[in-house]
Amino acid sequence: MLIFKYLAILGLSGALAVAHFVVPNDDQDMSGLTVNSIPYSTRVKYMRLANQALYEQSGPCPFAAYGTIIVNHTSDEIVCRGANFRTGDPTIHGEISAINACTAIFIAKNMTATQIYAAWSQLSIYTNAESCPMCASAIRWSGFKEYIYGTTIQHNYNVGWGVITLSSYDVFQQTRQLPGYQTMMLGQILVNETDPLFSWQYNESYPCPNGCTREYSPSRGYKTCFAPNGTIS
Repeated sequence: MLIFKYLAILGLSGALAVAHFVVPNDDQDMSGLTVNSIPYSTRVKYMRLANQALYEQSGPCPFAAYGTIIVNHTSDEIVCRGANFRTGDPTIHGEISAINACTAIFIAKNMTATQIYAAWSQLSIYTNAESCPMCASAIRWSGFKEYIYGTTIQHNYNVGWGVITLSSYDVFQQTRQLPGYQTMMLGQILVNETDPLFSWQYNESYPCPNGCTREYSPSRGYKTCFAPNGTIS
């Protein structure tokens, strides 16, 4: 138990100790802009729906608060959703989860592999936090038309998350030789609503989101947020 408390103190103080580090090229702020004839108000709507997809799949205050939706802007609809699921597979981040969900939908529609590959270039992926390099690479390999994210890697680094400090911008810069559509990236959309979802996990004084309350977590060794009437672990 003392070890857990010691690690918790290190984690909580770590946010202050590392905040001086600057993630290179992690300043792609596209808030307020109309891109591809899609107004910013529509971007806000879908980023909120990405948050909502998280809550519907993982509850009001999941520790890993990463939610993703894949959108067809031509038909103005969500095609599929994803979230970070604790399955034991460390690669199932929200973006990978959503891509897998879409692939299953396309297969169920009897689309061929060629048709599925072509479909990604008509779709936009929204994720409430900037993708890790693994997911950013998957987005580029898929050839999405657009990639839209909220909270930055820099923010999550500053508040104590363990992250790979490589921005999506730098990942994308290394993918220009990939065939197919060159995915457009729109960063820092609706951060006033996405940042709080990632700010409470390593800061016991930060308010819990969505009516959740702080309770002592035996597994983490400090107080963290739990859903009302949720199981405390």
